[in-house]
Amino acid sequence: MSNSLEPEGVFRRFKYIIKYLAGNLPSLAYLLLLFYLPIAILFAISLTRPRKYIVTWEFTLENYVKVFLEPTYYRVLWNTFVIVSVATILLIVVAYPIAYYLARIAPAIGDKLLLYMIIPVEVNYLIRIYAWRVILGENGLLNMLLISLGIVEKPLTIFFYSWFAVVIVIIHEYLPYVVVPFYLNLRGIPREIYEAAMDLGATRLQIIRTIVLPMSKPGLLSVIFIVFIPTLGEFAIPSLVGGQTGLMIGNLIDRYLSQFNLAIGATLSFFLLLFSIIISAIMIRIFGYEALYTR
Repeated sequence: MSNSLEPEGVFRRFKYIIKYLAGNLPSLAYLLLLFYLPIAILFAISLTRPRKYIVTWEFTLENYVKVFLEPTYYRVLWNTFVIVSVATILLIVVAYPIAYYLARIAPAIGDKLLLYMIIPVEVNYLIRIYAWRVILGENGLLNMLLISLGIVEKPLTIFFYSWFAVVIVIIHEYLPYVVVPFYLNLRGIPREIYEAAMDLGATRLQIIRTIVLPMSKPGLLSVIFIVFIPTLGEFAIPSLVGGQTGLMIGNLIDRYLSQFNLAIGATLSFFLLLFSIIISAIMIRIFGYEALYTR
């Protein structure tokens, strides 16, 4: 058996690396040009001195010092984390029973109902947000309904320009994206498992607690990556329905970029990227890498 450090072994390893790179060159070029290179440029801009309209390539760490020491950024980041966490938890609570029901009925019916749920997503994103402005506004449909039913005497202001409005709109926007991974995951559980558990005397609640929920870990991890991580950078929803209490870090990034203060905007963007990576690492640590691949 030849040693891997001998010339023949080194040549074989080098040939394997060249073959691997050649076979994966398109995907590697795609990642390099459209992912790693923009992140590198973003990081480089975040290290420059803040200047409006231009980027001066004078590198400094004062942007990161400002972000770490300024309490405003911590409050907005905490507000973002709370809003996204509450919305994600409520999405799971709402979407999981829907997905469970769709997965347990006949596949033809379940697939059709799932399709009907996805179709409204094709409506323009901003139109759906403005529709919620009409519903949640001070003179909106919700307040009109409460007044007509005699529940309140005058319009309530808690529904609009608040974190409550942001959570409601996020739930509406992302509900299909949460139902689909849960549905696919629950549909993959063989019916024989349910039947065997029932034959052994397990109740429906015991089946859900001991079989269905543990086997739903891949779907739950998918929800974290599909909903929780992207909504951390949400700015359109809080801008249109959030007000001051619904302010999120995406609004600060948008504000600095609209003022052409690219250095601070890039710093906050990179800070948000690091925060997303930390959350992803924690979730993978909790659920394990196998949850990414288990069906």
